Amino acid sequence: MPRIFFVFLCAFFAAAQPGSADSVDFSGDVTVGVNSFDSRNAIARVDATLTFALTRIKDRPLTFEFGTFAYFLKGDRPHETYAALAFDNRWRLGVVRPAYDRVLPSAFAFAAPSIANVRAEYTRSRATTEAMRFNSVPVGVSYSDQTGDLTWAVSAHDADDGDFRSASFGLSWQEATLQFAVAAEAVWDPRDRFEGFNAKFGGRWQKDELSVGLAYLHPDANQRPDALAFDIQYAFTTNLTVATFGEITKSRSRDAYGLAATYRFRSGSDIAVSTTSAEDSGDIHLTYTRRY
Repeated sequence: MPRIFFVFLCAFFAAAQPGSADSVDFSGDVTVGVNSFDSRNAIARVDATLTFALTRIKDRPLTFEFGTFAYFLKGDRPHETYAALAFDNRWRLGVVRPAYDRVLPSAFAFAAPSIANVRAEYTRSRATTEAMRFNSVPVGVSYSDQTGDLTWAVSAHDADDGDFRSASFGLSWQEATLQFAVAAEAVWDPRDRFEGFNAKFGGRWQKDELSVGLAYLHPDANQRPDALAFDIQYAFTTNLTVATFGEITKSRSRDAYGLAATYRFRSGSDIAVSTTSAEDSGDIHLTYTRRY
């Protein structure tokens, strides 16, 4: 079914519901920063969702979600836009977020967003990167749930204008000081010929002020080499954290590293100062993030 039909259907339901302060929710994060990344030294990153309450069916909420994952640079705006009906906050239909993107995000996301943008193929799904680079937005369906310490999601996507189909899952488990996560995505062409497979798995250990994360990335469907991602964080105070992070690629020709100091405010925002080295180029970043 064409993507425009889903967007129109969702917009219709949203417009039909009288709005109120209690019926609208905004969640996600907004990041703005400056860096020495070529001549495009300003960047904004938005990963957020607006949720509109529509009605209830058998005492379960039906909502409309509109969101985006986007980078804004001078002369460029790689992005994916989401618009979906959500039932019981579990079933979603429309332009849905891939399950693959729910876990193990880029270590560069908040300290060096310009690096996270150019390296999105390492940690983001094919459904997302195709939309970012080529404007081929897929429609689909997703389901997510939580059972005890286990959170999981599955999704399926079809992009007529991008000539691909994909299915993905992501799950995470957390207890006490340990967290584990795994995600996989399979990609086919419109004739159902298999094109590639993305996968990532990793874990995090946290004890007192120290946090260590490690993940293996296999972005084969995104035509990138395998990589080992890591981050080590230490909280000197309640507000100040220093971290080193990076992605070591199998070929060693596309490695990227970073060192950052982050100060967190009580308002749910933080500011990070970092330096990075990626593919023989060095950059300095000053980034402000507001979480909602």
